[in-house]
Amino acid sequence: MPLVTFSKSFLGLVMCTVRLALLMCFGALSVSGVALAQEVVTDPPASTLEEGAPEEEVDTSATAAEVGEAIEQVKEQAAEGLPPTYMIEFGDTYDWVRLTSGEWLKGNLERMRDEEMEFDSDKLDLVKLKWNKVDELHSPQINTYVFEGKVDVIGRAVVTKDTVLIETEEGVQSFPRSDLLSILEGGTRELNWWSTRLGAGFSANAGNTSQGSLTAYFELMRADYRTRSRARYDGTVGYANSEQNVNRHIGVIEVTVFFSKRFYLTPAGAQFLNDRFQNLRFRATPGASAGVHLFDTKKVEWDLDGGLGYQFTNFLSLAPGISTKQSDGFVSVGTWAEFEFVDDVELELEWRTNIVYTRIQLTNHTGRARFSVEVTDILDFEAKFVFLRTESPPPREDGTVPASNDYQLIVGIALKLG
Repeated sequence: MPLVTFSKSFLGLVMCTVRLALLMCFGALSVSGVALAQEVVTDPPASTLEEGAPEEEVDTSATAAEVGEAIEQVKEQAAEGLPPTYMIEFGDTYDWVRLTSGEWLKGNLERMRDEEMEFDSDKLDLVKLKWNKVDELHSPQINTYVFEGKVDVIGRAVVTKDTVLIETEEGVQSFPRSDLLSILEGGTRELNWWSTRLGAGFSANAGNTSQGSLTAYFELMRADYRTRSRARYDGTVGYANSEQNVNRHIGVIEVTVFFSKRFYLTPAGAQFLNDRFQNLRFRATPGASAGVHLFDTKKVEWDLDGGLGYQFTNFLSLAPGISTKQSDGFVSVGTWAEFEFVDDVELELEWRTNIVYTRIQLTNHTGRARFSVEVTDILDFEAKFVFLRTESPPPREDGTVPASNDYQLIVGIALKLG
């Protein structure tokens, strides 16, 4: 009988616990739903334009409705025709974004480039949005809007599904949204065009085998709406049992001019290579090429190019009677592709073949694959694979012949700025 009583009491305790847990879950869901709705329409306390100090709490839903009404008024006026003296009446002093799902975000537009928008929200922090997920943009801040045809316009703007309406000193100007290439915060500033990436990796063994390697990577890029200039360096130094077994340095420079979203020209580009174990004191391959964007979607970008160039090679040593300095011409074929599997996870592939028609045995290939995972806004985890090949390397002075292929796998971290 006491056992039966204990069982009934235990069963009753369990049922009460279950009821309490269910009530807590439903309560949490209700609170979460309210919190989510509040964060989707992110709205810090209202502030004065001069001081920026909070004055009082405002109804975010009401403010979003005012912003929506302001956008609708601009759309209606644009459909009827914009008079020369027309001024856009904005619904708020903050930037607002309406997503294709109907949700609103409030904050500050940092920039839009390469079909991706960076939007800073006080509650959600920095948010990266695919441009095709943005239905409408309400921006009473002064920004620079860059369009195809080498057109850039500075002013306040409203962006709809089909149109970009910009309020300038000369009046409101209208452009097709499909022609919009990028948005830069504020007026045009040189700093907006620059970015850099720094990477490093290190490995070491000690004990029965003593070996190690150090890799470094650096890229500096200036990319505006018409040109892209880039300088890149990859270097690796390694040893095994106190003897150096890797000493390779690769540099790349190029200047690219974009004629449209599909066609581009690289009037000046070159690769520089120094590799002791490939018997190369120095190899330079300056040239020019033209290219086309085969694919440019939110998940896949793929470019293909071709051109002509000059190759200068200075070998460390060659058989007696053969000059270590050689000059040749080549035809270049290259491709570049980037795949974004999910947000913040990317795979970049690059390949370059220089067909040396004056000395076909010196035809060379360079391949590169980089897999990166974004850890923070400025820090990435990277795994990189590099492949180098010379079809038939000439023998050294002692009769030995360098291997045609070199492979390298690098794992490290990268710091990105800009």
